[in-house]
Amino acid sequence: MSERPEIITAAIAAFDNTGRLNESANISYLQRLKPFSDGVLAAGTTAEFPSLSPAERTQLIGWSIEVFGPERTIAQIGAPSVSQALALMDMAADSGATRFAAITPYYLTASQHGVIDYYRSLREHTEGKLYAYVFPDVANTDVTAHSITLLQSLGLNGVKLSGTAAARVREYRRAAPRMDIWSGSDGELPQTMKAGGTGTVSGVSGVTPQVWTMLRDALAAEQPGQIYAAQSNAERMVRVLGPSISRLKYALTQLGIPAGHCRMPIDEPDGPTRSAIRGVLAEYARSFDESVSTDLPIQSR
Repeated sequence: MSERPEIITAAIAAFDNTGRLNESANISYLQRLKPFSDGVLAAGTTAEFPSLSPAERTQLIGWSIEVFGPERTIAQIGAPSVSQALALMDMAADSGATRFAAITPYYLTASQHGVIDYYRSLREHTEGKLYAYVFPDVANTDVTAHSITLLQSLGLNGVKLSGTAAARVREYRRAAPRMDIWSGSDGELPQTMKAGGTGTVSGVSGVTPQVWTMLRDALAAEQPGQIYAAQSNAERMVRVLGPSISRLKYALTQLGIPAGHCRMPIDEPDGPTRSAIRGVLAEYARSFDESVSTDLPIQSR
């Protein structure tokens, strides 16, 4: 049997009609995921974390711990500066967090020396697990394979790769053989595992978690027919739902989770896209989730 992939859901942040965090919607969303996901990344990019106050980020982390517990919650505490990230880490730890991810310093590009100093400061500040979060497309800061080796020597436990960095799983595995490595390319789990990855941090799994559970289990059991079917489902879901936070939120609303609108200036899905989303959800309902209305129109592929 192969190593069992780990499916971490990159959680959204549900807002109410006034734009504030909606506690009941966020809790319902997390409870729906709990039987299927191996854990959640709280207050990450999918939660629009740059738009959240420190208190709001801590609220999301606390609700995730309430539902998933500290062992299955990764608190994203990254910030533009070390001082901000340390403050966020303390707030998350006060809420019970023991696993922390930190996106690289962002907006202004940090040098590799700056990246190493940033993670060294975070590592020295906590005895919990600490993961680097590399997303150069939005953070404007990258992390080289050599720096990943240095981060492993500092005691970081893993790295999450998103955007263009997600193609480097094999390279980073060679550079840091003891680290956990997750890819943000949630439609490419078999490729990630073949390259030596640990699993995926998936935003789309927050809408259709059973698809990724089936794929995870088929890969672990080395069942080619089931792997092919599950991978086809995953690719179809990613094609329609991602990468777009507004599409995820629209889909969740169709599933009865009032996720609200995006706080950041992200365009809402247009009419044809909404129709396509309803189509894949109807297909998903027939296969996995009887709570989804099955009278939604199926779109031809």
